[in-house]
Amino acid sequence: NLQHIVVSILAAIVLTTAILYFIEAYKEYASLKENAAEGLDGEISENQIEITLFAGSGIIYLGLLGWILVKNLKSIVPYSILIVISTILIITYAASRTIGVPIIGIEFYIGKYDILTKILQGIIIAISGYLIYRIRTNKKKMQQHETKKKYE
Repeated sequence: NLQHIVVSILAAIVLTTAILYFIEAYKEYASLKENAAEGLDGEISENQIEITLFAGSGIIYLGLLGWILVKNLKSIVPYSILIVISTILIITYAASRTIGVPIIGIEFYIGKYDILTKILQGIIIAISGYLIYRIRTNKKKMQQHETKKKYE
């Protein structure tokens, strides 16, 4: 079934995105240790916030991955949440590179993982939207079929 294949592809992309966020959290932790050793207190709080954001995002994506694998194509809720979370993370990233975000300010560095996660999140949004459409379409077809059987 094509939809099951699409769910599997989405699951792989969500897992990859979670792993990338954990890698970013680890890199920030390494920076935190360096900044602590050098006594750069202002940088330490920024590192802590970024570690929390990256690790939290990875954990959320893993939780949603589990939900998708359990529910598969029975509910649009995990796919809807994926769209919302991915959109928020893309907007937060864009804001951090343009207008700045509270505490951290404007970030000027754009890394390869930054770009890769944003591309993957865009794909997550697109695939999740497609799956929501298919789930709703299939439910309508089933309801029409059941109604038709009732009157036969």
